Formats: sequence, structure tokens, C-alpha cells
Amino acid sequence: MKKINSLEYNTILWFLTRATFIEITAEILLNNAHQDSWISILLAIVLGLIPFFLYTYLKNKFKDKNIIEINKEKFGKLGTFLNLIIISVTLIFAICSFWIVVHFIDSQYLYKTKAVAIIAILILPVIYTISKKIHIFSKVSLIMFYISLFFIIIILTGLISNIDINNIKPILNNSPNNILYGAFCFIGFNILPLFLLTIIPQNKINNYSPKKSFIFYLISTLSLLNVMFLTISIFGIHLSELYNYPSFHLLKRVSVLDTIDRVESILSLEWFLALFVQILMTLFFIKESLKIIFKTKEKTNNTIMIIVCLFIAFLTLIIFKTKGTEIAYFKNKLIYLLYFAYFFIPLITIIKSLKKT
Repeated sequence: MKKINSLEYNTILWFLTRATFIEITAEILLNNAHQDSWISILLAIVLGLIPFFLYTYLKNKFKDKNIIEINKEKFGKLGTFLNLIIISVTLIFAICSFWIVVHFIDSQYLYKTKAVAIIAILILPVIYTISKKIHIFSKVSLIMFYISLFFIIIILTGLISNIDINNIKPILNNSPNNILYGAFCFIGFNILPLFLLTIIPQNKINNYSPKKSFIFYLISTLSLLNVMFLTISIFGIHLSELYNYPSFHLLKRVSVLDTIDRVESILSLEWFLALFVQILMTLFFIKESLKIIFKTKEKTNNTIMIIVCLFIAFLTLIIFKTKGTEIAYFKNKLIYLLYFAYFFIPLITIIKSLKKT
């Protein structure tokens, strides 16, 4: 694995945090915590520091190893079993992430186009990019990060005048259980995916700094807090709950210099970029894991990943047939898989390493 610089690494962190918010997390928050959704996110940012520091600890303690190698070293054959569980969950996460993109395009843009055509178009750049080295992928992420920031600035300047603080009142009007559940879901879908970064050892990151990663963590999660605050304060809770993808419909309120309207199709690319990075990162995690477990050569591994991508495309088409109904089912199951593979297994690894010490 070739080295990447710390900024490229942190832009991947940025996208992983933001990827599934508009398509999954926002809906769960609005349906459970309602106008207190922003409080759930604030609570999740604080509690999310637990897994964030777990991953940071692993990076600092095992500077020349990734999570797959650490598990093999600490647990032996059991470590291989744990690694296979992680790979399986990551594959499921990749399939769901890919379908989220397909369903969003299908429902908001190309509703007259067959899903098979959308899947075929989207899987091609994924196959091409995953066949490259990590440093190529990280540079693509960095470029997309700057594009994303540009879009975010346009969105903020176009929406800030529409804010009505009265729409977020009354505060703390919901059950604490609902607020906690919202925080639980936010951590699961928007913070635990940072686990995927543990596949990159610290010694493969030039000028790695936990402080810089922490700053990116805060900025990215606070930006999502801002998205939820804008959605509720502009639409109000009832209209926000009525819309499918309310944060996307919020972009319809944006105008550029009060002369150019209907820019939501362009601005929503910011979310597509995040999901694209997440899909690639899940596949890169699988690619590196298989290379370590089965000791395959680079060319063989690339061939395997092409087959994995085609399998994801085929499975997506076969499983998800009713315009997103399955995602409503899967997201309730997926979050527990993510907690098990991306939180409890690395926690066990850390406990094992502490006992060894």
C-alpha cells in the first residue's frame, strides 16, 4: 500500500461521516426525535467520541498494522473468524450504500428509467476506481472534498435568510428515549463507518495527526447538525416529516444571486460524492482484507474485486425491487450489524491488547 497524506485521509473521514445522512439518518431522526432531532445529533457527537477514540487508539498503538492484521496477531484463528464477520458486514453495508444511491436517483431524477440501467451506469466508475491504488482514490477524495465545500457555501448563503427560529420550538418536547434512539442511529450510520479507516495503518499516512482527524470529525458532524437545524427551522417539523428526503427538497429553496433557481440537482451532487466515497471505501476495505487473509497477488485481487462489484450490482437488482421498501427493513437490521462489527469487535481487540500489556 502506497502512502497518502493526512489531508487526503481526513477528507475520506469527512465523507464517511456525511454519506448516509440525507437518505437514512435524517428520516429516522425526524420520525423519532421530531423537532429535537438536532439535540439527538448534538448528543451523538459527544457519545460518538467513544468509537472515534477507539479507532484512534488502535492506530496509535499498532502503527504498522491495520485492523485485520491486528486481529490475526491477537486472536490467531479466532481473529480470522472475526475478520470474516467484519468483511461480511462491510459487504452488506456496501450493498445497502449502493442501493441508496440507485434508489435516490430513481425516485428523484430518473423515475421512468429502469433500475438495471442506473445500476449498470453507476457500477462502472466503481469498478474502475477500486482497481486503482489507495493513493489514487485518496486524491480523488481530496478533489471531491473541495467541490463539496464549494456546494456547501452556496447552500448556506442561499438558505440562511429563510431560517425561522420559532420552528424549532418547543425544545425537549419529546421523550428522552426517542432522543437517545436518534443519537444511537446517528452514531451507527454516521460515525461507526469511520471504522473503515482502520484498514489504513498509521505508517501509511504522511504527517498523520490525531488532532487534525479530531478537528475534521467535529467539523463534519457539526455540519450535519447544521443540516438538520436548517431543515427544521425552515420547513418546520410537520413539513419536514412529510417530505421524502427533506434535506434534498430544502435545496429547492436555494437561489444563486437571486437570479438562478432550480439548482438542487447540482447541489445534491455533494451527497452523491459522499456516498461514492463510502462505497469505494467499503470495497477498498474488503480488497485489503482479502489480500491479507488469503495472501492473494495484486492482479488476482483486482479480478476478485471486479467480481465482487458485479455481485453487488446483481444482488442489488435481485433483492431490492419495490422502490426502497427493503431499505426501510434493512436499515433497522443493518444498524445492529454495524455496532457489532464496527464497535464491539474493535473494542474486544483493544481489551485483548490491554490484557497482553
